[in-house]
Amino acid sequence: MTIEEFGFSSTRHFTRGKKRKLLEIYPTVFKLLEASDADILHYEIISEKELCAFRTELTSLKLKESFRRFTESGYNLVLSYDSTFPEPLRYIHEPPVALFYNGSLPDPDEKLVAMVGARRCSSYGRVMAGKIASDLASFDYSVISGMAYGIDTYSQRGALEGGGKTYAFVANGLDICYPETNRDLYTEIPKHGAIITEFALGTQPLPEFFPDRNRLISGLSRAVIVIEARERSGSLITADFALDQGRDVYALPGKITDPLSAGCNKLISQGAGIIRSSEALIEELELSYNPDAIVHIEEEIKNSGLKPDEIKVYSAFDFNAKSIDEVQAECGLTLLDILGIVSTLTEKGFLKEVFLNHYVRNMA
Repeated sequence: MTIEEFGFSSTRHFTRGKKRKLLEIYPTVFKLLEASDADILHYEIISEKELCAFRTELTSLKLKESFRRFTESGYNLVLSYDSTFPEPLRYIHEPPVALFYNGSLPDPDEKLVAMVGARRCSSYGRVMAGKIASDLASFDYSVISGMAYGIDTYSQRGALEGGGKTYAFVANGLDICYPETNRDLYTEIPKHGAIITEFALGTQPLPEFFPDRNRLISGLSRAVIVIEARERSGSLITADFALDQGRDVYALPGKITDPLSAGCNKLISQGAGIIRSSEALIEELELSYNPDAIVHIEEEIKNSGLKPDEIKVYSAFDFNAKSIDEVQAECGLTLLDILGIVSTLTEKGFLKEVFLNHYVRNMA
């Protein structure tokens, strides 16, 4: 990490989208800064005013002081072109250009699941969040959440109490603890994971930043677990991101009269996995991580007697949920053909619908 990379990642003179477009042309910040103004402006990504302001900012005392505070605090920065950048986040919609973090990023083969839910949760939600997170930790799963009030807090504390790792994506700068009541987590998480953000030092947690944060929570996870959620909540936004990103979604059922369970019950009605117990959840997650089970299914399919188009469609699915539209784009068949084949594969037990019009290979 250099001050130039820090400055590029932190600058507010142009948007994340513009930064991403610049790095598509110039593979590193250094290549960008080596280019002439005329060369950069030729691509019409940023204006002359924006470029001038950015170059001036790179030499400012304010940036030098900010960089000093950042490094002395033990914080780190990873850009999208770095080898240590989390691989799953390269492929989500609107991938991050850079991540600021305090702690250690996950290992490439680390088993990562997200746990989210209501800020104003019930005692049932608190207990279940802590227990499920702790049980997951005992099977070497790391829990990703947002360090918010409520379910996030109890999930991340449960993971730590279970001896596991946890990662918190926040909607503010690393130098801000939000909420302040989670100061213990803010201090403890970097010792057993990391606090991660796209936002520069000093950025306040404004409401419009939280959906951006949510896409990263789901994007880095293999599955998203919703413990409690109202029918309209940030947790359902995270579940929607998970669906778009091809992640599995699980929900904890609750009373139909309880507003805190309305969101979870709705997800279940749409096909989300039902959390019956920690043990059953872990068993399902373990199957999706088991390469031997995948090989077994592949051998089975060769002797299944399926037609070539059926094998083609089946092969387009994997153990993360995919939509029929995604599979149609991969296979090049008509929507009508895809619908018929998916229906056949589901009836024969090769596919399982886990969310509305989203399927996975069936391990049952």
